[in-house]
Amino acid sequence: MTGLHPGGSPAVDVGARSRLGRRELLERGAHLGALWAFAVAQPLFHVLGKYPDYLAIRGSHGGDVVIFAVVVAVVPPLALLGIEWLALLASGALAWRLHLAFVTLLAAAIALQLMPLDEPLPELAVALALGAGAAAVYARWGPSRSLLTVLSPAPLVFVAIFLFLSDASEIVFPGSADVQAASGAGGAPVVLVIFDEFPVHSLMAANGRIDARRYPNFARLAGDATWYRNTASVDQDTPYAVPAILDARFPRQERLPVAADHPQNVFSLLEGRYELHVREDATALCAPSVCARSEAGGFGARMRSLWGDLGLAYAHLVLPDDLERDLSSVGEGWERFAGAADSSAAVASNRRTARETKRHRYRRLHANLARGRPQRFEHFVADIDGGAQPRLHLIHILLPHVPFQYLPSGRFYRTSPSEALPGLEGRPGYGIRFLVDQTYERHLLQLQATDHLLGKLLDRLHAVGVYDRALVAVVADHGISFRLGHDRRLVRAANVQDIAPVPFFVKAPGQRRGRISDKPLRTIDVMPTITDLIGVRIPWRVDGRSARAPTVSAQRHRRIVAKKFRHVYEVDKPYFERRKRAALARKVALFSDDTYAFGPRPDLLGRRVARLPVASERAVIVHPERFRNVDPSSGFVPTRIVGTIAGGRLGGGRVVAAAVNERIAATGLTFTLEGSDEEQFSLLVPERAFRRGRNRVEILLVTGDGLRSLGRAG
Repeated sequence: MTGLHPGGSPAVDVGARSRLGRRELLERGAHLGALWAFAVAQPLFHVLGKYPDYLAIRGSHGGDVVIFAVVVAVVPPLALLGIEWLALLASGALAWRLHLAFVTLLAAAIALQLMPLDEPLPELAVALALGAGAAAVYARWGPSRSLLTVLSPAPLVFVAIFLFLSDASEIVFPGSADVQAASGAGGAPVVLVIFDEFPVHSLMAANGRIDARRYPNFARLAGDATWYRNTASVDQDTPYAVPAILDARFPRQERLPVAADHPQNVFSLLEGRYELHVREDATALCAPSVCARSEAGGFGARMRSLWGDLGLAYAHLVLPDDLERDLSSVGEGWERFAGAADSSAAVASNRRTARETKRHRYRRLHANLARGRPQRFEHFVADIDGGAQPRLHLIHILLPHVPFQYLPSGRFYRTSPSEALPGLEGRPGYGIRFLVDQTYERHLLQLQATDHLLGKLLDRLHAVGVYDRALVAVVADHGISFRLGHDRRLVRAANVQDIAPVPFFVKAPGQRRGRISDKPLRTIDVMPTITDLIGVRIPWRVDGRSARAPTVSAQRHRRIVAKKFRHVYEVDKPYFERRKRAALARKVALFSDDTYAFGPRPDLLGRRVARLPVASERAVIVHPERFRNVDPSSGFVPTRIVGTIAGGRLGGGRVVAAAVNERIAATGLTFTLEGSDEEQFSLLVPERAFRRGRNRVEILLVTGDGLRSLGRAG
């Protein structure tokens, strides 16, 4: 066998054989390119073309996108062709067998995206069998190779469609607008912090004021600022809610959260008058020509991060469900903002086909923004300085946004989605009341960590001497709901009181006395309020109004747009106020004195336990090794204790407790997640319960007869 195909004639001279090899090798390269385009490039282009905001929020430049598209479509097939060429130097038969192996794998990857199965081994086996069958047809049937030759332009066609016809063209070829310059005085430093997933009643004590014990730095800011306690968001999703804050206009479905779609915003308004110091976590409204996007990193860092996330995204799209669960979440839980089916619909469709499930995943692509959030905020704070040049310091940070992983001290107790029980962080957990309330608890703890960061900002503003003369504003884009049977972010009549109300604080230049205003505002009023207070006129039409302007009509009280602009909630003030008061009362009842006291038996907390009788069941704690050498200086403290009870009661509902170093630190209820056949537990203990070094953790069953030991770790 001397040629590329079996049966090559040994009588053919070496030069002819070489020419034949090069010609056929190029033909095979074209075939691999076509298969690669359908197996890998097109699925990724489909996702990014449909949701280009994923690129925008990463700070990707137009050139980045072009290079990425060309590399995805062309470089891997060329690499495979290079491997075949090296094999050809040794043996034509070896090169041919290697080529058929590549065809098998690429055809199997295409088959995986169409498979109706949801069990990993059968699905992978069937996909490989189909790939092998396709390779056999390819080897024996000439028309199949002719078809791939015809399809060989597919990589370049897909690249062209992605760059020129998909929504990604907005990033590759950003538009421009004739933006009028601001007029007026200006000059006062402006500091604007936009938090995320932050309902205003999370801050409140029972009397409706700031809970200063839990949130001393928000109380500190409120002591100098005006707290507009009656502010409502205008959208449930960050890519629409944040631009509404920055351009003072109602969201429009067709607009992406990029400068090209929002050319008239606070950045273009103050450009030239102010030095801009900007960090955007989930939008790109400050155009690269206006803001030096240093936070996005250099070209190499941007591309490495993009390749890593899209590799995971592709694996999530094509792998069977059971294998996909073992992968890290892309972005560790920041849910795809393009909108997903509500929780009731998702529960009802749990048995949908795998193909439908994979289509749903396209709508749930995550952005890789969860890691390093406190560090990004601290870097932003460290870059603030004084000086005569007026500066706009603006940050949008995904805090106290999910994933919930931070303690009030700023240390973390969760490193990745895969460390806990499967489904505990996802939708199955939303249907269990105890887990829903525990997630609420974790939100409040993360809000205390957020308060800690706010304190660092206030300290810095005082240290560089700009606090008194600066305008300092703090707002959130939307809230979050913790209610059984409701999605945390999809607005409904029963949870609008959780998602609409957001905090809004404004300390005007020179203001030294705090006050509370219950004037009804919306987040589109934030930018007009800021420009009004610094004496800058907005030269284009906006939907918002300054908080200092008189209220025009009672119809402006409340409006939140939900479900991608299909449902509009206009809530009258008395009704909305009653719902807000009820939401606050519920929070206070659940977490009155000590956030960690949440649980069915707070009376047991602090009780010392000695040797206890052993229960017939046994607790299996996830990651028991973490309790053997606790080091708070590492930033990680294993305060969340999860596991299963072997031989336990299916369905759960029993009271359990966690004792750390022989003192009860938390209580909870067992449960069984959908799809599991075990009794499970999740307990959150205070950081103070641990000591440096080795700790002993014991899971206890609480019964009418007393306490029984289910198992130990550490």
